[in-house]
Amino acid sequence: MLDLLFTNPDNTLLEKMAVTPGMVERLSSNIEDLTSFSRAYIDYEKARQNLAANASKSNVGTVGIGTDYSDNSPANPFQNVFPLVSWLMNTPASRKMQGAMNRGAWSVTKKEDGKFYIQLPFTYGTTEPKSTQGECCWVPLDLAKCGSNAPLALLCLKSCEPIMDSLVNETRKIKANDMVCYFQREGETIKEAQKRMDLISMAYFTAINVILGTMATGTATLKPFHGLLEVMEDKAVIKIVGTNVLSAFDSVGLRLAALGDGDYKFACHPLVLEGIKSVIVPGKFNGEYPDGWTRNKETGEVAYKGHGFIADKLVPCDITKGTGDVWVLEGNTVGLVMGTTFQPSEKFQRHTFGATDTPSEGCGTQCDYYYNFGCAFGTDANRLMVIQGIPMSAATLGDTLNGLDLVLKPTTIVPINIGE
Repeated sequence: MLDLLFTNPDNTLLEKMAVTPGMVERLSSNIEDLTSFSRAYIDYEKARQNLAANASKSNVGTVGIGTDYSDNSPANPFQNVFPLVSWLMNTPASRKMQGAMNRGAWSVTKKEDGKFYIQLPFTYGTTEPKSTQGECCWVPLDLAKCGSNAPLALLCLKSCEPIMDSLVNETRKIKANDMVCYFQREGETIKEAQKRMDLISMAYFTAINVILGTMATGTATLKPFHGLLEVMEDKAVIKIVGTNVLSAFDSVGLRLAALGDGDYKFACHPLVLEGIKSVIVPGKFNGEYPDGWTRNKETGEVAYKGHGFIADKLVPCDITKGTGDVWVLEGNTVGLVMGTTFQPSEKFQRHTFGATDTPSEGCGTQCDYYYNFGCAFGTDANRLMVIQGIPMSAATLGDTLNGLDLVLKPTTIVPINIGE
């Protein structure tokens, strides 16, 4: 094309631009060099891409490498510690009733409603004097007894799996890199870990029902059971307004003075106890605590009339309203009787097999059942009280407790925080 420009008779434009044939030849040579360079670069790039696609390092170090779960920790503190349950199990009333049951000396009756009832320990007293007005002598007093009964309720947990799963899990063991923790122990079989989880779960549900069970209850964690809540809800148990903490306990103090000393305890939610502690402070003028109250300077624990507090998250409270109840309990009056331990012994376990038509599952299902029965009871409503609506500490209001619902009123052993 460049040649045409100079062979064309009409070369007036090129002449005006002062373009000579030599300049055109040099330009043509440069274009040919640029074209050759471009072709060489394209060949190089193709070779580089081909090398990257077909030549790489060995996959050693990426095959068969498992996740290490051994570095782990619970999402929250364990919520299966129940101080009120421990106290209730060991009251004088509990020891007497449990001892009678263990000896086979307790009285059990099956009534027309199909339920078993236990005869609670009797209380006795003397009758009112007979009128001897106008006579010379008195007559001796008569002896009288008073007793009541409480319904026994069954508690159970079932754990089922296909027979094929059961057989395989008896051979699989938990290894060092697995999630070794309270529920899974290194070296044990999956079946052993499952068995322990069954027993731990049974104990957890039982403890909750011992405190919060009622015969009309039915939730994810509660079954119909005569628990301590039912005892305290009895209409014969006095209810005291707790809006003013000191005034409410003054009322309790009057009843204690009339009833005489006893094995009393005050049970409440930990946040309610903190609210009580916030008002038990030395007076501005005399430096003394309110009448009847003492406080341990080292531990900060408080007591009223010499009787201590039990902080347990199972005692009812309303986090939203910032109030809760205090149960006034007397150890010679309230107790617990159970058929076996909270983790049932083999005597209270049943193991069943059911046939199916699924060969891959072993054509059967195996179930393990864990049973217990019993009830909480009270023998003298006059020695029990409920202080209702005790205010929590002012610090609990607002956003202070946001995100802590699962540990303030837990419904599982180790709550997992929302969003995890």
